[in-house]
Amino acid sequence: MRFVVVRKIKRARVLYVDREQVLVAHGLRLVMYENGEKKRVVAKLSASFTERLFSIFTFTRLGLRMGIHAAQPLCDGRILVVLKRRFVLIDQDGSSRVVDRVHRGNKPASKALCQIPDGTVLYGEYFLNKNREIPVALYRTENPVLGFRKIFEFSAGEVRHIHFVQWDPFEACLWMGTGDADAECNLFKSTDTGESWSRIGGGSQDWRAVGVIFTTGALFWGTDAGSDADLTPNYIIRFDRITHELSKIQRIQGPCHGSGVLSDGTMFISTGVEGGKNELDASAHLWASRDGYKWREVYARPKKKWPHIVQFGVMRIPPGTETTDALHFNALALRGAAETWYSGTLYIEES
Repeated sequence: MRFVVVRKIKRARVLYVDREQVLVAHGLRLVMYENGEKKRVVAKLSASFTERLFSIFTFTRLGLRMGIHAAQPLCDGRILVVLKRRFVLIDQDGSSRVVDRVHRGNKPASKALCQIPDGTVLYGEYFLNKNREIPVALYRTENPVLGFRKIFEFSAGEVRHIHFVQWDPFEACLWMGTGDADAECNLFKSTDTGESWSRIGGGSQDWRAVGVIFTTGALFWGTDAGSDADLTPNYIIRFDRITHELSKIQRIQGPCHGSGVLSDGTMFISTGVEGGKNELDASAHLWASRDGYKWREVYARPKKKWPHIVQFGVMRIPPGTETTDALHFNALALRGAAETWYSGTLYIEES
């Protein structure tokens, strides 16, 4: 089993996948690709002179968190995108406008912007919060033009930040994950579109995840015990929906920064490089599984020799991969792939 690269485009971030249509950021331009070919420029987003300048160069774009970080197509055909510290709504004619500010921090985490089937959009706060002195909130909007409103908040000291907010198509509910210290690593569930949350489990680095994969019988994630977790090893975890039993399925080389599932049910989890004592090497690794029990490493790339503060070496898998049989991911700060969109297929070798 190995991952075969079909397409590799540099200076690009894949942000959303919908079957053969893919939304990709090239700096401050949002571009629609179809069947791997550029179809049209969706929008050229406005920014200050300083932001436009620093968005030109990959090193400063990543280090200063410039460019387009997320793109969520809405039910009415518009697209909500995240730039540094702001939400921008793109109309169907390509015009755009700022509709709200990111209340704290630069942007939500990669899996913390979520649209549910009725069109409601939620996002969870992700910011440094090193001293845990600031409350951490979840926001929601039924109409992005009106901006987001706070619907839930953790008190100062409860959690450091929100790692993900994701819709579960099997149970028709929301899941939320938080971090980073042991007591802050928790998994929550909501059946009322985020108004209230039940804590399902937590209290250790086993519950620290940046995103989850949903199957009929379980949730899967790779643990995100990062450079602040000393020698704590990282694992691929299986959480049973019925028994709530947590099982360590496979040890992995470092903290998990990506996860996704394809239309045929194949699951992928990727590790990153943060420079922690618990990392087994200095490469980002991609793992795959057909059944959730047997995992195989299928691809790896070493970290680029950039400071970790500029960008961890990661492979991030965008929302929407469940609609296609091709895997898309972003390689960031890796050797030969400073900011690169990869797409490819999983090849099953004959025994």
